[in-house]
Amino acid sequence: MEASERTISQILTEQIRYEIPPYQRPYSWEKGNVEQLLDDVWEAYQAGDEEYFIGSLITIERAKDALYDVVDGQQRLTTLNLIFAKLRGRISDPYAMVDLEARVRLPKKNKNDESKPRLTLRNRDQAFYLKHVLDNQPVSVSLRREIEKAQDKPKLNILENIEAIDRFCENKDELTIQAFKDYLLDKVFVVLVATQSTKSAYRLFNVLNARGMPLSNADLIKNLLFARLIEGRRSDELEERWLELEETIGIDRLDQFFAHHRSSFVAIKSRKSLHEEFEPLIEKSPDPFLFLEGITASAKNYVRILQASFDDSSALRSLRSLHRVAFEEWIPPLLAFLNQPVAGMTEGEFIILLEKITYQNWIRRLAFTARLTVYFQLINAIRDGKNADEVVAIIQASSNDVEFKTLLDGEVYGRPFAHAVLMRLEEADQDESVTKTYRGKITIEHVLPQALKDSYWIERFTEDQHRSWLHRLGNLALLAGTKNYKAQYFAFDKKKQIYAEKNKIVSFDTTKQILGKNHWTSEEVGTRHDDLISKAMTIWAIG
Repeated sequence: MEASERTISQILTEQIRYEIPPYQRPYSWEKGNVEQLLDDVWEAYQAGDEEYFIGSLITIERAKDALYDVVDGQQRLTTLNLIFAKLRGRISDPYAMVDLEARVRLPKKNKNDESKPRLTLRNRDQAFYLKHVLDNQPVSVSLRREIEKAQDKPKLNILENIEAIDRFCENKDELTIQAFKDYLLDKVFVVLVATQSTKSAYRLFNVLNARGMPLSNADLIKNLLFARLIEGRRSDELEERWLELEETIGIDRLDQFFAHHRSSFVAIKSRKSLHEEFEPLIEKSPDPFLFLEGITASAKNYVRILQASFDDSSALRSLRSLHRVAFEEWIPPLLAFLNQPVAGMTEGEFIILLEKITYQNWIRRLAFTARLTVYFQLINAIRDGKNADEVVAIIQASSNDVEFKTLLDGEVYGRPFAHAVLMRLEEADQDESVTKTYRGKITIEHVLPQALKDSYWIERFTEDQHRSWLHRLGNLALLAGTKNYKAQYFAFDKKKQIYAEKNKIVSFDTTKQILGKNHWTSEEVGTRHDDLISKAMTIWAIG
């Protein structure tokens, strides 16, 4: 086994090729992962960092310095190939174009050689990758619909990620893109691990990734604390304090907690491994016991967040709503507030405001970095001892009620936030003292069906009305259990019977309102839609 630190230029050079073995999972990075990688490297580039490390690449060397099976690191490696393939189209300099082409395809030894990709994906994805990434052929609308209909996630990820890369390149001139390309190649590093067998590769992979092993960030942070022991203080005392922390959080959650705590303390994006980010924080602390005392207090507040341990009923409702969000970036500002409360503001008031800005920015589809900006501003304000009015002003400056309402007024079915929004609206008319727990599978049903097959619907909705209302809030209902696909095209009376049966399993107030209607018309959909939008603005408008 050999391990060496290499630049991206050194791993994508000469006749080196990489293959994703068929037993590996497919390409699964989504646009958020790609946006974060690009943003992180861009920040390092702008800061003039001499090097930026993006992880390890564990491989099985099939041919010396020529062919490697990728055991771990395929998501980053595939994404790097997507990035360089897309950068080609932004550069007109012939030398730079040839250089970028050589990063995604092997240079030909002579003109009769067959062009070989530097990276080979799984068989079912390779043809799509060659045609639409390496050959840069556009994806037609019909093909995109086919991919979406088939729920072919790897291809959809590739498609959405190259679009994310294009968005990143927008408003950057050619010289900037060339300089960024050079930084990617010469200043971004990976540790390339080349083993000689599958057994040794996976043994190393398991050691590096297994929970509770010596290479976990939590244990490395623990070792940093032990290295700071003041003479005369016993290590077993520190060990006892650390065990208290583990018992508070649970070993499996320690790394996640440390990541959130770090953000709640420094309010900047991480640019190193987690334990490396903690090293200067520990060095600045006068005493490891004092540092661990603060960490343990923060851990108890983190558990409060996870378990929704709050007396304020409004806070509980907003916190349950926040836990439905598809990301956890809202946790560090809440943790910062609980660790250092803001004068003149209750926990409930802060959590309600945090829910408002989180849902606004989620539904407004803000990118990862843009979402972080307001959270980091809040954390800095809290740590600087700002008052309640100053904290509220930050949230108000980051909100946009008009844009939020416009997007929520449009098609929401199939959006990442649809389920969370409907669940929150379900609670809007309930007394705050009422706490309902919804278990099992909950689905979203179209009242007006997705196809006008039954005469009942054909008589009441024109094609334009059907298109207008189909995926909007007013036409969507929550149901318990899996959908009954045999019922989805029935007339309204038959659908109501099915809804009533399913609503006996889990009762949804917003679905009960539909059961009380004699008919389902465009006017009824519109009235319900306006009511739900009004409730949504009551919950999430900031002003």
